[in-house]
Amino acid sequence: MISAREGPVSTFHGEGPMPTYSYAECLQTAYRVNWRVSDVLGTHRFDRSRRWLPSQLSGTARISCLAEDEKTKLTHVEMGAYAHLFGYVEEFIAPKMVSLAQDFAIDNRVAFDALVNFAAEEVKHMNLFREIRSLVDEAVGFPLALIGEEKAVARAVLGKSTGATLLLTAAIEWFTQLHYLTAFKDDGALDGFTKHIFKHHWLEEAQHAKMDHLETLRAFEPLTEAERDTAIDDLIGLVAAVDGLLQRQAALDVQNLERYLGRSLKEADKQDILAGVLCAKRYVFIESGVTHPNFQALFGAVTTAAQQQKVERALEGLLGAGGIPPRRRARR
Repeated sequence: MISAREGPVSTFHGEGPMPTYSYAECLQTAYRVNWRVSDVLGTHRFDRSRRWLPSQLSGTARISCLAEDEKTKLTHVEMGAYAHLFGYVEEFIAPKMVSLAQDFAIDNRVAFDALVNFAAEEVKHMNLFREIRSLVDEAVGFPLALIGEEKAVARAVLGKSTGATLLLTAAIEWFTQLHYLTAFKDDGALDGFTKHIFKHHWLEEAQHAKMDHLETLRAFEPLTEAERDTAIDDLIGLVAAVDGLLQRQAALDVQNLERYLGRSLKEADKQDILAGVLCAKRYVFIESGVTHPNFQALFGAVTTAAQQQKVERALEGLLGAGGIPPRRRARR
């Protein structure tokens, strides 16, 4: 259970207690690690001789038709898409947090301030990623082709149940933590500017992941079983929609790479690259979130075993067996 007024006391029925977070602690940490876009970007530019995306997050390891220098260029294209897709999803996260903050506007200023600050930081991140996309375009020598309709997609997501939107957001927030700690942080071959950017992003997103956790528990607590079923159905639909966006961007990545290389690719090579890039994007933007232990704990706390199995079957259709590990933590 969670008491929004008194602070979180969350009990998890499973292999151990869920992490316990507080709005007050998140707010104080946010103030301490706060940064400006100009502080992060300064006069830095990307180094075209180095990779811009870690191998764990790139399709390069799955592609056999490119030379090593061409694989490096593929990571440049993928970085433009990676930054764009982060900014894309933050279009709906910021207004959602502003809406949720209204519940606390009078009675709990700490929670209100924390959630409003969360939204303000997401707006700042959108601006950061717009600037990064401009720097990528400058470095590669042309504007990358990127999926559009961010605002229409944001409206569609916000039209779904709050529980579904918050679970999707939780997966996103937790995978930002995983990406920096396991991929960016210790990759010595990576462009230092890239590591610098995502270290700062990670610092602020750490608080967002915790606050989304609190808000998800709060959103699910009063729901009936039928309302929880609706939330799960909405979540499945949202994940499928994300996959559709990833498929579109993966195809654009292949086009961008062909232009960047300055040569036509054979059809078989295009398919090889597309398969590798799409596989990587599905790991980056879906699998690495839904399999994160903290997401798993949260998901288990607000769903039944039957609901978990329903989501698992849907994920298997996208990711293959293992979309959600079999060690479930069901709500009792």
